[in-house]
Amino acid sequence: MDIRQLSIHYHVEQDRILIRVNSSAGDEVRMWLTRRMAQRLWPLINQVVVDHFAVPANAQTDGGVDLAAIGPQTRALLADARREEAVQNADFNTPYRDTATRRPLGDTPLLVTEINLTPKGDGVMHMNFRELLEDPPSTRSFQLDLPADMVFAVIQLLGKALEQAEWNFCTTAAMPLKLEDQVVDEADFAPDAPRPTYLN
Repeated sequence: MDIRQLSIHYHVEQDRILIRVNSSAGDEVRMWLTRRMAQRLWPLINQVVVDHFAVPANAQTDGGVDLAAIGPQTRALLADARREEAVQNADFNTPYRDTATRRPLGDTPLLVTEINLTPKGDGVMHMNFRELLEDPPSTRSFQLDLPADMVFAVIQLLGKALEQAEWNFCTTAAMPLKLEDQVVDEADFAPDAPRPTYLN
C-alpha cells in the first residue's frame, strides 16, 4: 500500500483509538486499538525505535566512533533528535481525506488483537496488525512497511491520541513526548504535501 495519509484519533464514545490509513490509489484501512493493545504497543514501538532507528541506516563514521557500540542513553537521545526532525518535515495540517473508493478489509474497522513489529536493516519497520476473533470468527490482517520518518510520525500521532485518551501510561515511555498544544491526529505523506518552511 502506497500510504498517502494516516489518522490516529481517540474516540471517547468507543474508548478506543481509531487508526485510518489511506493510499494514493483510494484504498482505506481502518483499525481499532484498545487500551490493552495500546498499552503493549507504546513501549514496544518506542524501544524498537531506540534500538534500531536511532542511527540512520546509511550513517557512516570516520572510524573514531563505533556506531554499533553506542549506548542506550545515547541511542535514546539520537532517536529523539530523529523524531523531532521527522515531525518537523511531516505535514500535520492537511485534513484527512474521507474519499476512499475501496476498503479492502470491509467497512468495519479491524479490531487489533495482535501486533508484530519487525525492524528491517534498510531503515524500514514492518508492522503487522491482526484481528483474531472467535465469535464471530475473524482472521483479518493488515501490514505496513514504514520508513523511519513515518514511524516517528506514527509515534507522534499515537502519543497525542494517548494523551487525549487519558489512559495514563504514556508518561513512562522510552521516548519522551514533546507535543504541541494543537490537536494533531493526522499526517499527510504524499510527495506533493506542503512542508513547513523555516526562516533563518
